[in-house]
Amino acid sequence: MQFNIFIKIGAFLAVLGILGYAIFFPFTTIEGEEFMKYEKDANTGAEDFTNFDVGDKVTVYDKIVRMQYGFDADTSTSIWVESLGKTDQSLRFVCDSDYMNDFGIGDQVVLKLEIVNNGQSEGFICEAGGRLSTPFEYASIGSIIVGIGLVIFGFVGGVSKKIRPNVVEDDWGAPAPPAMAPAPPAMAPAPPGFPSQPQNPPSMAAIPEAPAAPPPAAPTSMTITVPPGVVSGQVLTVTMPNGQVVNVQVPPGCAPGSQFTISVTQ
Repeated sequence: MQFNIFIKIGAFLAVLGILGYAIFFPFTTIEGEEFMKYEKDANTGAEDFTNFDVGDKVTVYDKIVRMQYGFDADTSTSIWVESLGKTDQSLRFVCDSDYMNDFGIGDQVVLKLEIVNNGQSEGFICEAGGRLSTPFEYASIGSIIVGIGLVIFGFVGGVSKKIRPNVVEDDWGAPAPPAMAPAPPAMAPAPPGFPSQPQNPPSMAAIPEAPAAPPPAAPTSMTITVPPGVVSGQVLTVTMPNGQVVNVQVPPGCAPGSQFTISVTQ
């Protein structure tokens, strides 16, 4: 994913919003002197605005040089601006609300006006506000916020891509799922006219039988004569007829010259 494009778009929107808020905004407004231009009808004596018609909405941006509550009416605030002067005879903007605690001398004020007909002459409805009170300013601030967000997203995404260079990502920067293994190719069918040969089951290898155990050897018997000087309980070493040498203990009660029989199994 190319994160540089997000950084470029975000930077463009942020710069555009800053320019709109700081530079282009004054071009969407006028000063009080330009607004307060009347022309008098020679027949009726009615005064109408030179540059505006009934229903027009105008934004005036000027500096406050004088404020007074109740000057024209008990519930209105009269605002004198720098381009019109501050004497009692100077043209002023009369707003129906009390703005004495909201603004002071030297403040820049945004006056949103709507042209109305007061009977014979045209007048206006006035609403005072500060910066960030017009749709153009809201759009500029929104452009700045979106632009900064895109720059941050592109920067973080680019850093993450450098940290994890081997991670495969989708179009939105998320880890892509692993690729599916290709399916094995299908077996081609046997050509017609050639019946398939039956396959023999795998033969089991013959398991050799274990050799039969040899039959047990028959015991060998031998009669022994107790030699002179040998007493019962004494051990004699004798040789069997088959050559096997064994040790034999003389049984109890056998005296020299007596005999006893033994059986030995090989």
